[in-house]
Amino acid sequence: MEKSTNEYTLQILDENLNKIKSIKFDDSKDIALMEAAYNGSTIAFLFKNEEGKTLDLKVYDFSGKLKYTYSNELDKRSEEMMKQLGAGMHGEAGGNRMIFDIGERGYVSVTPLKDGKARTYQVDTYSSQSKKQWSYVPSDDQGKFNYAEYLGCTDSLILLQVFRANNLFGNDATSHIVGLNFVTRKKQFDIRSDDAQIPLTPTNIVPIDGSRNLMVIGSYFEKGSNVLKDASKGLAVYEMTTMGQIVSKTYNSWSEDFSKYLPVTNSGGKIDGVGYLYIHKVIRTPDQRTFIVGEGYKRKVDALGIASTLIGRYDGVTKIVITDLVIMEFDSHFKVQNATIYDKTDNTAMAGSASDINSQHGLAVALKAMGAFDYEFTTGEEDNSDFAVCYSDWVRSSEYKGQTFNSIRYNGKKFVADKIELKSKASSLRVLPAKAGTIMIMEYYKKDKRLDLRLEKLG
Repeated sequence: MEKSTNEYTLQILDENLNKIKSIKFDDSKDIALMEAAYNGSTIAFLFKNEEGKTLDLKVYDFSGKLKYTYSNELDKRSEEMMKQLGAGMHGEAGGNRMIFDIGERGYVSVTPLKDGKARTYQVDTYSSQSKKQWSYVPSDDQGKFNYAEYLGCTDSLILLQVFRANNLFGNDATSHIVGLNFVTRKKQFDIRSDDAQIPLTPTNIVPIDGSRNLMVIGSYFEKGSNVLKDASKGLAVYEMTTMGQIVSKTYNSWSEDFSKYLPVTNSGGKIDGVGYLYIHKVIRTPDQRTFIVGEGYKRKVDALGIASTLIGRYDGVTKIVITDLVIMEFDSHFKVQNATIYDKTDNTAMAGSASDINSQHGLAVALKAMGAFDYEFTTGEEDNSDFAVCYSDWVRSSEYKGQTFNSIRYNGKKFVADKIELKSKASSLRVLPAKAGTIMIMEYYKKDKRLDLRLEKLG
């Protein structure tokens, strides 16, 4: 083996942590595994190659055979993407922010691009059935600053939320729902979400069982509002066809609908003791009920910031803290019928001058990008008849002080809360989703160069 290369081993395990296959390969010492995803028949690994300035996607079958390798050059336009890769961001499914499965057809990535002062994005699809790749960079988006976030997929569509603005501050920002057809390799629709004069920022899109239609969930605003800066009026649920046609709209206002179940203090959605909500997950059950998982964030006075101001140095006088988890329940007509607050320890996510001037939605976007929220993932049965909402917390009590992993499990009738204490001598520890009703705890001991894996039951 050359001095510039290393031997790497990837292990594929079954749902009980039994080793199925070890995959060994030689590659540059400068590669780093970024993320992995699987689609039921293959597993994909995304590597970042610092030396070659590439992002490499390797697709394996479950026997360990390398099927396809895809490579994208990291050019100057990818500067924003490279910053994002090193930002420690995390999302649903235990960490993925870059690569997602699109069913049996393969995988998709959505990455930001920087082109001079302008910002745009690139969507790449990678087939797991044949050596085919499709890249999409918008050429008809109006505005110099275009930001895209992956929302989900169907058997033929990639669904994105896109913000467009003419300036970096987003004073004229508009919100769009974009559908890209990865079969026809064309943009199928582009809906400006202030249709009918009610602006909407979609946060989740999920298929409706027994229908080809989609459920779009997001915050809605007053006519003429700036969706990046102004406070929302409540949560909206749209039913939409895969051709982009809006079939129905249901609105749940903070001041009238949610205030029946939550201590809402103003029409902008501020909840007493919780703050504003960021929506993480939408769950549809077999009996046509919908559960929406949100997490609170709020501004607090920062004593340290005030002290620095008094001595002539302005570092901001407030801080942003992450607060409690909230689970909301909706009926078959998408109207809210219950909401429960689950207390957890407040933790400081942001301090300094940025905490003083950012908007409600701008703060939420920044907090998500930082990986500041405590929500981890939702796991359970495929049809959501039984599921568990999972989050991390930090406990300071006389009995225990340290990190905990918490679950709120729904058994089809009621919710039951549980927690696992995570005090460990390991150098690092991660909790990942596993088979239904369980999680996997991964501990790395740097001194011993040892990686331990174990399953824990939830509830």
